[in-house]
Amino acid sequence: MDADVAERIALDEEPECEGFERVDRGDVRYKLGADALPWSNGVAYARWRPEEVEQRAKEIIALFRERGVAFTWQIGPNTDAVGLSRVLATNGLRREIDALLLVAKIPIRGRLATNDLRLVEEHDERSATDAIRLDRDRSQDEVRMRVEARMRYLGCPTRRGGGVIAYRRELAVGYGAWRYGSDGDTVYLHRASTLQPHRRTGVYSAILGWRLDRAVRDGKTEAVVVAERASTAPILMRKGFREVGALQIWMAV
Repeated sequence: MDADVAERIALDEEPECEGFERVDRGDVRYKLGADALPWSNGVAYARWRPEEVEQRAKEIIALFRERGVAFTWQIGPNTDAVGLSRVLATNGLRREIDALLLVAKIPIRGRLATNDLRLVEEHDERSATDAIRLDRDRSQDEVRMRVEARMRYLGCPTRRGGGVIAYRRELAVGYGAWRYGSDGDTVYLHRASTLQPHRRTGVYSAILGWRLDRAVRDGKTEAVVVAERASTAPILMRKGFREVGALQIWMAV
């Protein structure tokens, strides 16, 4: 799998289940969500000539700001535009994620280390709330909105994804989501997080293994991950994933 295919899988979202409107103009694709949260609104890609980058980017930024919403802007290996990062920075966006696009054939050889974790598939309001509250910086209003959105997703009859929560005793200490590709062969692993005091204790590896095992049982043969360059990418590459490109996510709040 090359960078172009991997990036398409990462962009293979489910607007009918995730509750957003997808707008594809050809040169730029973005989504407009039902709430003002940054992960509900954003640009998936932009393909512009160097001389038009600044004007076009400012038009899209103005569109989101007129709606009064926070938003993200993803820049992938085949969806960058010369000078785009500079324009985003000068217009108040910050780079939120610096990641690598990694791929692997599955199943991956090797056994997971034993651990004291209990892994539970996300299935109801309690498990969704436990996952969202792993980020302790979120306000009660944001938690409520995210739980409501997640419950709509979990109730969607055509959804291709889900999530798993890792518990240590009764405490939720980690979470990871996945989405199967519409091609029928791939799994995209995303939104992995571990509670700060429990990092480097095997939580991420356990969540990774659970998701990969599930994908293999469901007949998937390849995995794609957007992994943060400084944290999860080295773990995945030691397990057999290989880099095919870089990806950044910028955010305006």
